Amino acid sequence: MLNRRTFLGAVGIASTAGASPGGRIKSATMDDTRQAEIPDLDELASQWMSFADIHVQPAVASTLGACAVGADMLSIESLAFPPFTQGPQGIGTLTIDGHALKAAEYRWFPYQVLRRATTWDGAFELQSAVRISCADNIVLFRLTLRNRREKISEIHLHADLQAPVRRYDQVWQWAPPRPENAAEFNARRISPNLVRVTDSRSTAVTTFGFAGRLPDEVTIAAHGALAIWKLSVPRGQTATIDMVMVVGSDGAVVAQQASQTTAKFHHAFESCKSEWEKTFRAAFTPGNTVFSGHLPVLRSGDSKFKRIYYVSVASLLCSLRTCFPGIPRAYVTGAPQDAVSLMYFWDTCTWATVFALLDPAMMRARLVTWLKMNIHSCYAQDMLSGKGVGPWYSFNDYSVFSLILTYVKLTGDRAFLNERVGGRPIMDQLEQMALWWKRLVKPGSPMADYGGRWNLLECVPTYTHIVASLNAANVWMMRQVAALRDEAGEHARADVLRKQASQLARQVLTLYMKGAGYWCTLQPDGRKIPVRHCIDFFTLIMCMKGDLITPQLAEMVRFASEELITRHWMRALSLDDFAAPESNRPDHGPMGAYTAWPAFTIEALGDLGRWDMAAEFLRHIAVTTELGPFGQSDELLTAEVNTPVRKAGRGGQMYYCSCAGSFAAMIIRTFFGISSVDINGLNLSEPHVNRKFEGELIGVPAAGRLFNIRSDPHGLHVAIGEKGAKKAGEGI
Repeated sequence: MLNRRTFLGAVGIASTAGASPGGRIKSATMDDTRQAEIPDLDELASQWMSFADIHVQPAVASTLGACAVGADMLSIESLAFPPFTQGPQGIGTLTIDGHALKAAEYRWFPYQVLRRATTWDGAFELQSAVRISCADNIVLFRLTLRNRREKISEIHLHADLQAPVRRYDQVWQWAPPRPENAAEFNARRISPNLVRVTDSRSTAVTTFGFAGRLPDEVTIAAHGALAIWKLSVPRGQTATIDMVMVVGSDGAVVAQQASQTTAKFHHAFESCKSEWEKTFRAAFTPGNTVFSGHLPVLRSGDSKFKRIYYVSVASLLCSLRTCFPGIPRAYVTGAPQDAVSLMYFWDTCTWATVFALLDPAMMRARLVTWLKMNIHSCYAQDMLSGKGVGPWYSFNDYSVFSLILTYVKLTGDRAFLNERVGGRPIMDQLEQMALWWKRLVKPGSPMADYGGRWNLLECVPTYTHIVASLNAANVWMMRQVAALRDEAGEHARADVLRKQASQLARQVLTLYMKGAGYWCTLQPDGRKIPVRHCIDFFTLIMCMKGDLITPQLAEMVRFASEELITRHWMRALSLDDFAAPESNRPDHGPMGAYTAWPAFTIEALGDLGRWDMAAEFLRHIAVTTELGPFGQSDELLTAEVNTPVRKAGRGGQMYYCSCAGSFAAMIIRTFFGISSVDINGLNLSEPHVNRKFEGELIGVPAAGRLFNIRSDPHGLHVAIGEKGAKKAGEGI
């Protein structure tokens, strides 16, 4: 690890903006280059996907909420505009000439979902689009019909519009509260183009508005409405039906918003895309007015690396919310069905590098809040109420510790460690997290016991009690605190922590399955149970690589390559594991993996110098981005290495999950070596190494400057760019 001054002298860095032959650095103006390299959102869209093949409904999101898109051509489900949620009934069920019409295919874009189908008689092709406004709680629908016949054709469309939407001013949990009884809602027509639905048990008001071609008939039911269009379409021509759905608490305001949106539907419809595009581009723009920081632009001829990087960021932004009281921005863990208001410590940790660069002020605020909440009493924060929810989770200390350390290292905000939260300096709280494991040590054992399956990987019944991953994390945390204590001149305290870390490390090594490459759990009765899980693979490499001997590292790589890594994704648990038949959940089991696990596995391979494997694995994963955004997990269809992959839904997997940002974080951290910043600028790890990838990060913020980092066969090369990085902790 070299600081910038040493790094420049060691490698004679060539400027990516045009350094002189002697390595002298010239300033670079990067605005034009940056904007040109950022892809349009349409470039990040999925392929057309068959609805018959999906196992999780596609979804559309804005900064205000999200909804799932049903198989019906107009329906949406699981709508959540916190504090409003939709009940189980679908909104917008469509029938044509008395026939139910299901969408044959869909295509995901960051700002919309398209569906298409053909009528039962082949007369019409239909395509629908669903978008969500970034300004108000408004869903916009556009249905386009094309007459395929050689004559004028008539068609009758019936849209069943139900709106069981309720407001909940309470603490939300993993599963948000949702209404169950449609009979508790009442509908009435309030103007020729507006239908209002009210909730008898809350202040929620939902209004449907029709733009352009109004329905020929609107029939009001007890809790919804039936809109009917009778269309006559010339041969080869199209007809379009536009509709909006507005949610709020003030009936007059909701009606006004519906009227204004229907009157200027085309503008509102296009604004959904343009506002999404502005937010996406702002994420890569220094000094933007959306985020407190920015991400570097990735320029490369390697299209697969680029696609993964930008889809990762776009997928993360599908979790961005600006709807919570008193909180400018939050990044919810899941959407649209569950975790729609929660920020889980563990999931947030998986994209910590992106968090620290993109939104350091918001990251700092969350960390202070979480320390005030007591992370040993919950697993997440409900952003709607601000309260902690759920029980304590075993990964909390490691997660929040990693987030704090990442924030400090990548912003240079060392003063944060001296800030007092709850009456104690954060530095002392870091040490408390590093030593919390001692409270979990049971008599007769020198390591922490993390309890049963529901406090660990949940679906793996043998990954319980004393596990290698978290005990290795304890070793790493103590060593990190020791390094910080040394920097503060507290050498005696640092020595004590290092000694304790070494003692624990020796115990962790006793869990290794000699010659096999995987690790064991230690049960209260003294039994060691081998568990072939990826979490031990990458966590032990990240946290205790220096304690492992070369043969062990080689065995671990062999295990991962032969039993976990597949052609386009990976297994969290080996198929050969004893508990595999009982562990079949897509995120932690043998038939898939949580999205962060492949990213962490690639990082571990790079950390071991297996850059060939790391780069190749990442390129193969690019095909999964053709299926849609990175979500909670992807699932493998067969036991074969070349098995196809699909977006996972079973086991409560979310279409959107903030862990999507883990791939962008890994690329920044691993393939460009960014480890920390100081007053001199960037500190890079292993700058001389050929990472088997060629590309450039443009506009990396550090020490009030922007840097470019180029990776090529000769290693990493840095150029100083223009001024413009915000100071650590500076908000907007």
